[in-house]
Amino acid sequence: MRVFVLVSLIATALATPALAEELSPERVKEIETFGVKWWKARPKTKFEKWDSARRSELLAEARRFGAIPEGSLARVVAALRKRLKKYGPKAKGGGKATIQTPYGKAWFYADATGKGKGLVLGLHGGGENAGSADEPRGKWRAKQCMGFYPQGIVLEHDTWNTVHGEKFILTMIEIAKAQYDIDCDRVYSMGFSMGGTGSWFMAGRHPDLLAGSSPCAGVLMARPKSQVASKDDVQVMMHGMLPNVRNLAMYYYIGLADVNCMPGTYLYAWDELQQLKKDDPGGYEKVRFKSYPGLAHAFPPGEPSAGIKWIEKQTRDTYPKKIVWESVSHPFPQAHAKDKTDRYVKRHFYWVKIEQPADMMLITASRDGNQIDVDLSGEDKQQLTVFLNPEMIDVSRDVVVKIDGDEVYRGKPRPDFVTVLETFDARLDKRLTFDRRVSFEAPATATD
Repeated sequence: MRVFVLVSLIATALATPALAEELSPERVKEIETFGVKWWKARPKTKFEKWDSARRSELLAEARRFGAIPEGSLARVVAALRKRLKKYGPKAKGGGKATIQTPYGKAWFYADATGKGKGLVLGLHGGGENAGSADEPRGKWRAKQCMGFYPQGIVLEHDTWNTVHGEKFILTMIEIAKAQYDIDCDRVYSMGFSMGGTGSWFMAGRHPDLLAGSSPCAGVLMARPKSQVASKDDVQVMMHGMLPNVRNLAMYYYIGLADVNCMPGTYLYAWDELQQLKKDDPGGYEKVRFKSYPGLAHAFPPGEPSAGIKWIEKQTRDTYPKKIVWESVSHPFPQAHAKDKTDRYVKRHFYWVKIEQPADMMLITASRDGNQIDVDLSGEDKQQLTVFLNPEMIDVSRDVVVKIDGDEVYRGKPRPDFVTVLETFDARLDKRLTFDRRVSFEAPATATD
């Protein structure tokens, strides 16, 4: 048995007793002051990049905070959040809000805004030179949620799946968290037609950000093409989508006579999801799909209200007992010569992180009490970090981590400030935040 003590530079800093006894008012103030510096330096949208030298400088300062007391996670997050609204991601304007992108100003309707509500991301349909944010604004409304209804930055086919569409949606989610302090466990992606395609994309790429998705009457990216009438015409479904929705609530449908968004890929995907459910008891339990004979490109009777009523009752499984992550580095549609940004790199997935995720990487991680089992399927364990918090483990007992069946860690990871900072910064999600880690990064690896 090989027992590794290769913890990252960040994890080794846990031995520092900087905040050993209690989180004093003076320490809280220091964290608040540090937060101001961090939010001022942090990019305001997903289109921007960090100044690497400034980030390194701030991370070095964060590491000097060292350990934090048991039970102080929420207080540390609150201190970091203190000036987030003022200095963090924001849009200009009220009901029709704008952000700056490399493509010019992008805008979205922000309706029924208010602290503590859920968030509906209503994505419009359309395609090449078509599509309006007014369409979902009139249909995708949930009673206890605010609604963001974006106008596609570039009106092209599958705009929400593009490099700019994905970054626009992720920026809006961060704005909702920073400016409106939304309920992070109730974020929903909804849409019809191209909006359905985009909502399936968000479900597959970012299920950890969502409580549910309603990707109606769209398509999934597939070969030889996505527009096929029969599931038998699908040769290969794009990876990095279907396995990832294991813990997500989904409600969607397709008309079998739909010629705008042909039903073949949805029917193929449903068969695949049913097989995944059979092979993985307890997974894929909250996926609802229905096909309608004779229905063209239209809502079935009673929709979308029936779907909205069901989906808005769903809350996120924030710390799933089991996660399945299939990575896709360059999902379709890929960047083209006219694009002014590149594809977002997803490193965090629920409670694990891979520093440099490989294309078609498949990770399965499960936890039973204080034991964590990870199947890396041959990936380098020095890329892996497992994040934990007191809601997930008994902090008085050892944590045991096994990778591909081998025990690689046994011990009590201590809470530290830089882990809270990194995990909160990754998603601005005060729930999906952690205060300790088991990390196998080489010590020289810089934290993103």
